[in-house]
Amino acid sequence: MSKSFTIEQSYYFSTSPKKVFQAVTDPKILVKWFLSKAKLVPKTGGNYSFDWIGGYHMTGKVKRFEINSAVSFSWHDKMPSGEIVETTASFQVAKKGRGTLLKLRHSGFKDPEHFAECSSRWGYYLTNMKSVLDWGTDLRSEYDW
Repeated sequence: MSKSFTIEQSYYFSTSPKKVFQAVTDPKILVKWFLSKAKLVPKTGGNYSFDWIGGYHMTGKVKRFEINSAVSFSWHDKMPSGEIVETTASFQVAKKGRGTLLKLRHSGFKDPEHFAECSSRWGYYLTNMKSVLDWGTDLRSEYDW
């Protein structure tokens, strides 16, 4: 059996669980911190289509959708070999103190380099999500790519 890697990251936001959940599920908010274009059917089994500033495009399914609590996506990345690999990106939202704790769990990585690259990207994007939600500032630049 091959080894599998999982990304686990947590971020605290000074806003409500509802707003944090919307930030990871509402296309109008996803484009403020993460994507350049987003479509998402907000239900288990719903489809999504994501585009990033750098030109990358991904489609997939919503694997789990529990309003204001949890969402999971099938995640498809194109490897340098051209192979498409599927992982699962899951978010949990819970009230903590006066704000909200967001937990990311992205699982199913077989390649340690792919795992490391995605872990770094999530750090970048979720730090930007914190900046946008807590201070209203999008840190992304077209030159980051």
